[in-house]
Amino acid sequence: MLRIAVCDDIPICVDMLADGIKAWADERQLNVQIEKFASGEEVLCGQEAAGDYAAVFMDIELDGIDGMETAMKLRERNRMVSIVFVSQYEQYFKQMFKIYPFRYIEKPVSRQKVWEVLDQIVEEHRLFYESFFFKYNRRNFHIALGEVFYFVSEKRVIRILMENDKEYVFYEKLDDLERILADYNNRFIRIHQSYLVNGRQIEQYLPGYVVMRNGDVLPVSRDKKGKITAFYMDFIEEKS
Repeated sequence: MLRIAVCDDIPICVDMLADGIKAWADERQLNVQIEKFASGEEVLCGQEAAGDYAAVFMDIELDGIDGMETAMKLRERNRMVSIVFVSQYEQYFKQMFKIYPFRYIEKPVSRQKVWEVLDQIVEEHRLFYESFFFKYNRRNFHIALGEVFYFVSEKRVIRILMENDKEYVFYEKLDDLERILADYNNRFIRIHQSYLVNGRQIEQYLPGYVVMRNGDVLPVSRDKKGKITAFYMDFIEEKS
């Protein structure tokens, strides 16, 4: 079940948006729980009382704490919550980037746009929880590929660098791992003889290296520059 919060201090806006989400859920045959709120404080209380939301649709200008501050507090508790700002104030764009990644729907709300955003959110959550299986020292491991920053090969040993400072190791050739991961939905790119990185975890690409979301700076070999440039541009286009 997907828990989705809708927050606006204008009741008719909340009802219209909730109706659009319900119609989408019925069409996609998904089990969705929609909760309506009039303030950021109510959203945060709802999260604390009943658990995390998959997505939160909210206006920016709210009584009490505004949508921007609410979004930051939600992300502090759960970085995977999808934030969708619903507003008619484009001047907030620069502030919104503090909450990256986010989505923006302009008022008056188009039902088609709401459906497009919801489809994207479901796909992102599906990607994040896609699992990868490996063995090490006679033990079986399953990890969420969305949490992987990159794989690094050190001779025949592969180290996995993940979020929350988690690390794993197992035995495999990086060439073979690259072929295996090509069949998964998460997109990994070979940037160097020793590095296979998660495209969604790249913070910045500059000539000669990439910066990952954990701050690690990884080298890009000459023969991979064309491939990583094309990959990164395609990825940016997908997100726009």
